[in-house]
Amino acid sequence: MTEKTPSIDQRELQRLVLEYQYLRQVLNTISQQLEVLNTTRLDLLKTKMTLDGISVANRNAEALVPIGAGVHLYVMLHNVERVLLDIGHRYFMEYDIKKAREYIDKRLKEVDETLKKLQEESANINKRLTEIAPILQKYLRSSGR
Repeated sequence: MTEKTPSIDQRELQRLVLEYQYLRQVLNTISQQLEVLNTTRLDLLKTKMTLDGISVANRNAEALVPIGAGVHLYVMLHNVERVLLDIGHRYFMEYDIKKAREYIDKRLKEVDETLKKLQEESANINKRLTEIAPILQKYLRSSGR
């Protein structure tokens, strides 16, 4: 028994093709955003671990500080009670370790919520794409394109 190709007028076919292309672009953008957010999340987790390590470090303990391009400096910690946090636009605020941890936890929560929303949106788009793709494939096969 052969499957009958659903009857689609030219306008509906064009609409489906455009929707498919648009959803693929949106999915690509979401994928890029997810990548950035995952990188941000890892950075926040590393920062949180570092804050935990600093909070138990002794005064005048030696530490390695990355300065970029794989280069690190040996430094002596003389103030382990306070840190500077970049709050945006190159503005910094001085916080004690506890407040800094709270700030990082808040940012982690925001990133996790955004990740969850984008993952749900991505799943919905993928679902719609899997609905559209077979229709377009059937039409293209039946029309000999």
